[in-house]
Amino acid sequence: MNMNKFTQKETKLIIIIIVILFGVVSFNMSISLRRGRDSVRKNDISAMEKLLDTYYQKYREYPLSTEDGKIVGCFDGDVVRDKVNGKPLNTKECVWGESRFESANFMPRDPNYKKGATYYYKSDGKKFVFYISLEGKDEAEYTTSIVSKNLHCGNRICNYGRGN
Repeated sequence: MNMNKFTQKETKLIIIIIVILFGVVSFNMSISLRRGRDSVRKNDISAMEKLLDTYYQKYREYPLSTEDGKIVGCFDGDVVRDKVNGKPLNTKECVWGESRFESANFMPRDPNYKKGATYYYKSDGKKFVFYISLEGKDEAEYTTSIVSKNLHCGNRICNYGRGN
C-alpha cells in the first residue's frame, strides 16, 4: 500500500484549523476559569453571612469593620464579655485567609489574593455588607452603583455587594 504525503496546501490548511481550534478552546477556558473564581467569591461571602448570623446570635451585634474592610471579630483565646450587655471586649482584627472566625477554621480569601485582590466588609454593628470584585463585567450581579462608591477590594474596585 503506497501512502502519499500531504500536499503543501493541505498541510497549511491543517495547521490553520489546529490554530483556530486552539484559540477557541483557550478563549473558552479562560472564561470558564474566570467564572469559576467569581463563583468561589459569591460562595465565600454566603458562607461568611452564615457565620455572621451565628456571631450575631451570640453577641447581639455584628462585628465592626476597619476602614480598609476587615472584620473586627476574631479572638485570641477565650472570649471576654462585658458583664452588663454580654458583648465581646477582646475582639481583634481578622486576617482574610488566616484567622479563625466562629466555627470556620480560617476565613476565606479572594482566589486572586496573590495578585492583591481581597474581600471588603463594612459594618456598624447593626448591619453589614460584604463587597467583592467580580472579574466579569458581563456578570448579572456586576453593579455600577457599587463601583461608583470607589471601595477597594485590595487592588481592585469592588463591584458586587451583599448583606443584610
